[in-house]
Amino acid sequence: MQKNNKLFTYISKKINKYDYYHGDEIISTDDGDYFVKKMNGNEKYLYDYLLSRNFKNFLDITNNYDDQYKLYQYRTDNVSIEDKAIDLVNLLSLLHIKTTTYREIDLDNVKKIYETVNEELDYLDTYYHNMQDFIETRIYMSPAEYLLIRNISSIYYMLSISKTNINKWYEIKSYKKKERVVLAHNNLSLNNFIDSGIPVFKNWENAKKDFAVYDFYKFYRNNYNDLEFSSLFEIYQSKYKFTDDELILFKAFVFKIWKVEFTKSNYDNCVIVSNLITYMNKTFEFFLEEDKEDEKTNDDKLN
Repeated sequence: MQKNNKLFTYISKKINKYDYYHGDEIISTDDGDYFVKKMNGNEKYLYDYLLSRNFKNFLDITNNYDDQYKLYQYRTDNVSIEDKAIDLVNLLSLLHIKTTTYREIDLDNVKKIYETVNEELDYLDTYYHNMQDFIETRIYMSPAEYLLIRNISSIYYMLSISKTNINKWYEIKSYKKKERVVLAHNNLSLNNFIDSGIPVFKNWENAKKDFAVYDFYKFYRNNYNDLEFSSLFEIYQSKYKFTDDELILFKAFVFKIWKVEFTKSNYDNCVIVSNLITYMNKTFEFFLEEDKEDEKTNDDKLN
């Protein structure tokens, strides 16, 4: 903690205690709470750019005395999780609207994304087949192993949908000339959004010009178990609609599940597998609702 003491010496604040909340180092002083972040050197450029796009929804830096660590006034919110999620999506669409630019497609970058995702999918497919082969040789399966085997077809189905979509995305991008990019926050979750007073995103360390799908995908991945995403996605799409290739890339990311790794605890292993099953079920439901909405839109156009 001594690395931060000089910040408070500069601004004459007495430190009462240190704490951590959702990964943030919270420091309580006589005149309020602050959190400390290590800077990566791009913050001034980032915030200047956001201001130039008339986007002011980020935390003001309290001190200008240290180039390595910065203080931010710590704020909490007391709105419901559902209302907070809606406000996050509205602010996200505003960020994307205000920072949208178009650029020539970099086929090398497209190929890199395509190959990276395909390599991950091939690895996962092999990993789960090997795990299945091993589990099925056991005379007595553990509860977690039994739970995984009962859902193994869903795992393979998720991976196949991801592969179908990343291949389709690569094919589309191969003949396009322009692509749309935004300033992606690239670390979105309810924990990185403060819905109090002027709503703000925090923790911009990973922000960069990239595809808009990364933000909603990471929001979904971080909070899939907390929220009903169909309505949130509908709100976002009503304000910032994905292009056809963006939606395909989004599906490729969302259906790419993670690797399950067992521990020595049977209970923990059941939780690990259950979390994966919950993610798969919610993803199937999410896109089932989206498909129904697309069918309704197409019917309305025909009528």
